[in-house]
Amino acid sequence: RRPQSPDGKRPGVMLPLPTRPTLLLTLSVAASIRATPRARLCDARRSKRCCGDGSCTGPETGSSCPEDCPGVTTAQVCNEEPHSDTGGVAVVFGIKHRTASAQECCDACSRHASNHREKPCNSWVFCPLPICWGLDTGWNHTFGECWLKWQADITRPLFGQRGSYSDEFRNKHRAVRGGPPSHVPWTGGVIGGAPWDRSVKWTTGPEGMTSTKGEALTNWRAGHFT
Repeated sequence: RRPQSPDGKRPGVMLPLPTRPTLLLTLSVAASIRATPRARLCDARRSKRCCGDGSCTGPETGSSCPEDCPGVTTAQVCNEEPHSDTGGVAVVFGIKHRTASAQECCDACSRHASNHREKPCNSWVFCPLPICWGLDTGWNHTFGECWLKWQADITRPLFGQRGSYSDEFRNKHRAVRGGPPSHVPWTGGVIGGAPWDRSVKWTTGPEGMTSTKGEALTNWRAGHFT
């Protein structure tokens, strides 16, 4: 099988299927993530240092409070949007390209842009969790994957997934690797594009993405979602 990126592109290399011990370890990690207790939710009595305040603080983690965590961890130039899978033509495949942080992934994108006139990187995607869920069936995406991409028009950025997953989406794909989490596990950014508006919340459904402002986007890899 050929592994796919979060945006559905396939690299031109063949990788061996994971061994049974690797599969067991992957399932074990996934189970532990799902078993992590939820952080305290914000409510009428508590609006800070709680899950839903927009800040990844205190005991919150990407597993216990995916709404807030991991949050923005990169410099402003990276234009990071947590819980997003930015689209574009993959110019460096993350299966074999790993970085230690989202910032390093963004830096790698900038270096690529400096060294390539044709399709310079302007879109990056990083896996910040032990396992980053995806619909593709040939590969388990894991921590450190750094996908570098190119988008033709950064004023109209492309996304494959964004924000939270709708109940309909989660139900439709519940049989894929234990089902989708509550939110898109990836983080990424379109360098040079419009800054991320923290006040706008996005939801990814079977037919595309919608925002609390009434905006709608078609999944960039729409054919892969059907």
